[in-house]
Amino acid sequence: MQGTAVQRRDFEPGLPRALGSLAPEQLDTRLRDRVELESLRKQTDTDLTELKAAQAWLAEHLKEAVPDDLDPDWLARAAEQAREKERETKTHYPPLIAALKDALNPPRDRFEADVQQLLTDGIEVLEGWLAFYRGFATMLARQAAERPSSGKILRARPVEGEVDYAELSREHLARYPKIRAALAE
Repeated sequence: MQGTAVQRRDFEPGLPRALGSLAPEQLDTRLRDRVELESLRKQTDTDLTELKAAQAWLAEHLKEAVPDDLDPDWLARAAEQAREKERETKTHYPPLIAALKDALNPPRDRFEADVQQLLTDGIEVLEGWLAFYRGFATMLARQAAERPSSGKILRARPVEGEVDYAELSREHLARYPKIRAALAE
């Protein structure tokens, strides 16, 4: 699709779901559990990959105009959904980011280097998705504002010279066979 993203339901990182509630002592315990740590590392790596792809897509499509055949009502709904998603992430992600930063704060030797890297990557993922949702909502809002409303009357350009209606009819009948079938009945 050119110019506008299809809103995907899974267009968000899995890290917030994987982290769940972040009471400081729970996070400490989970980060010291090797199985849990490996699961969080895999989720964080997946989220970083998806984030980079989403950011590249947004950078590529940020300044593009809306395709002419896109329904303006759909675009307005998509822009509202994107704004809602942005508000939702502004509410949910900052506490997660704060908890990860708090776990990363000194003493630095509290966690091993791989755990500290996981915390840093987790912060990058959450802050990156916050920025992505802000940019995505801004792009859709701009495109919705630029898009003419569906109630506007569009006028065709005048044709110079005489119109050959017989040729025009033949062309349309050849292009749209269902019209020919309906006329034959």
